[in-house]
Amino acid sequence: MATLSYRFDTAPPRQSAHVRRVAIFGASGATGNFAVRHALGGGYHVSAVVRDPQRMPFQHPALRVVQGDVMRPASLIGVLDGHEAALCLLGTMPEGTDAHTRRQRGVPVCSQGTANILAAMEVAVVKRLVVLSAACVGESRRTGRFGIGWLLHSVLRDVMDDKERQEALVRASATRWTIVRPTRFNRHPASGRIEVGEDLRWGFTSVSRDDVAELMVRLIDDHDSIGKALTAA
Repeated sequence: MATLSYRFDTAPPRQSAHVRRVAIFGASGATGNFAVRHALGGGYHVSAVVRDPQRMPFQHPALRVVQGDVMRPASLIGVLDGHEAALCLLGTMPEGTDAHTRRQRGVPVCSQGTANILAAMEVAVVKRLVVLSAACVGESRRTGRFGIGWLLHSVLRDVMDDKERQEALVRASATRWTIVRPTRFNRHPASGRIEVGEDLRWGFTSVSRDDVAELMVRLIDDHDSIGKALTAA
């Protein structure tokens, strides 16, 4: 797949008249918050699935905050009923002033949580899935310049091994999946542009969480991305 340059200076595709529902897992995270906002802005009705509903910093008529824990399958029963797609933005390294109390070191949140999401999707017959992974997972490890992919994988071995298992589960699933592998996140405002490709060469670059979140929402309707793992920089 050739490298694509996504530009966000135009309005998102016009939504159809019927209600469209998307469930966002990891919605209270730094990138998940942006994904919720972009999905709402795109006309979706959003179910934000979070362990702590108080961590959702805003309200919206089309937003439903659902208390659920991806590590507890019983809490996901019925959450996905009537939805057309799911976004998975799970992570083990949350940011913020209280991050040290919320980190789940050694817990395979990405792989086990995704396994539970996939099971819930199968029951609810939800087929479209867009997953947040990371550059240096899978084949993107070799496309990092100056060996950075191998270096990061080694330094963050537990985190990246969890994401490797997560991606394997997604690939083996019956969903219409797309995996997004961003390079290092920065705290900059959205740039409105992001480079995306299956074999994208990447290095010591960073990308806005806002841009990645908007990309993930727009990929819901991008049929060309189904079955592909895209590096984003």
